[in-house]
Amino acid sequence: MRAVFFDVGGTLVHVDHARIAQVIERELGRTVAVEAFVAAEYAGRAAQEAFIATNPSSSDARRWDANFRGMLAAVGVAGADFERCVPGILASHRERHLWSVVKPGTGEALDALIAAGWFVGCVSNADGMVDQLLAGLGLLDRLQFVIDSGAVGIEKPDPRIFALAVAKAGIPAAETYYVGDIHAIDVIGARAAGLSPVLLDPLGRYGDLGCRTTPDVVTFARELVSLRDAA
Repeated sequence: MRAVFFDVGGTLVHVDHARIAQVIERELGRTVAVEAFVAAEYAGRAAQEAFIATNPSSSDARRWDANFRGMLAAVGVAGADFERCVPGILASHRERHLWSVVKPGTGEALDALIAAGWFVGCVSNADGMVDQLLAGLGLLDRLQFVIDSGAVGIEKPDPRIFALAVAKAGIPAAETYYVGDIHAIDVIGARAAGLSPVLLDPLGRYGDLGCRTTPDVVTFARELVSLRDAA
């Protein structure tokens, strides 16, 4: 294996749950612990997977609506309560991108991968502006390329977007890992394109999905660097 490509939202960059909790407290008068969102994200991903199963041609925006509905329902915010919070969440996102949390060690993990000889890039379903998001978070210069669905007009899980990344890297798909957080989008798409998928699983709940898992980007990067060191 010679290359590793990463998803962005939910993989390299995470939703700022503290800001969502602030909206919930302001609109509903309820306190939701930020830590509760770690488990709630599994419910969000499950809702997104179910939506994709019945709406395979849906846009990424509609899939994320399903994800957020599932995630917030898991912390007790559903139905009319969810709708009441939506304007505040959208306003917070317009003020500053909600996907704005980079977990400690992520940037250094990308640096270590490149230093160890791995080709490192990202493939993201985004709005054509993901490079600006990554630059603002100090990650863009730590990647060797970025493929943004909004810029190329193809969204995951379409294998063609992965093929673009493979061509950009100049490394065969069979020698490339793809790390993401949504099975129906990241695992299915990467596998269809011939890459080896890796699914983020911070709480160890995805052991029955028939693919490699890792708790986080930093842990997986450490494993890959160790492989190079041992060679």
